[in-house]
Amino acid sequence: MLKLEQLAALVVAAGLAIVSYLLFFSWAGGGGYERRQRTEPKAFLTSEAPEFKDRLSP
Repeated sequence: MLKLEQLAALVVAAGLAIVSYLLFFSWAGGGGYERRQRTEPKAFLTSEAPEFKDRLSP
């Protein structure tokens, strides 16, 4: 009877592993390696920013 319980536990564990694998890669966008494109920053911090105009320059 112990062998039957071990086999059932193995089948359940394998089933859960397969389902979690499929869900992970479907939610992750299909898997695979896709290189991300670099984007330019939206704003640069410059000395002309309004919050720096009232400060004294060294």
